[in-house]
Amino acid sequence: MMIPSHHSDVDEYGYCPQHGIPVRPNQGCSGCVTGLPSINPARRLNVGCGEWPLLYYTNLDADPKANADLYVKVPPLPFDDGGLDDIYAGHFLEHLTPEDADEFLRECFRCLVPGGRLGIVVPDTRIVMERWLGGDPGSIEYPAGTFRPRADLDTICELFLYSTVQESPHRWSYDSTTLARRITRAGFTLTQEIHRYTDIRIPVGAWYQCGWDAVKP
Repeated sequence: MMIPSHHSDVDEYGYCPQHGIPVRPNQGCSGCVTGLPSINPARRLNVGCGEWPLLYYTNLDADPKANADLYVKVPPLPFDDGGLDDIYAGHFLEHLTPEDADEFLRECFRCLVPGGRLGIVVPDTRIVMERWLGGDPGSIEYPAGTFRPRADLDTICELFLYSTVQESPHRWSYDSTTLARRITRAGFTLTQEIHRYTDIRIPVGAWYQCGWDAVKP
């Protein structure tokens, strides 16, 4: 069924520039249809963007080679109290020590307005180890054209537990339960698990990740 749209503006990537929502062919923007307020990219932050910046966000990374708008090491976050409406951090938290992860989440809480949204995605250590212990016959492609066996502990260490294939190695591991615990300990209220395959903020949907959306009460 075609959804009526309040406007016909769609950017070159198929997103509504008013709401930052992807618009499918022959359909309208759900944000326009439901009357959502317009977004302000300056108040939406994508932390640790790497080579995958998000549309209609301010993209932040410490690496000067990253495709970012703002280059700074966090924590702390260089924003005023209540200066942000939305923070997303995909595959960033695992690069921090537990102490720095707690500080980062406290900074997110400080910078978000009441009702502001937080999204965190990390490698799902539980499912990774289950597939290793179960002798999964499949492989993981990393980097492009290189296939590594999932059931090999060297693969697990190189890509997930320590991530020695990256300049910034992993410093902690999570599953859905421990990630939820860390987020709620910072004062957030969990709203829903982030879909590991289809969430529009995730550049590559995959089995090996998990995440949570939360709000600042």
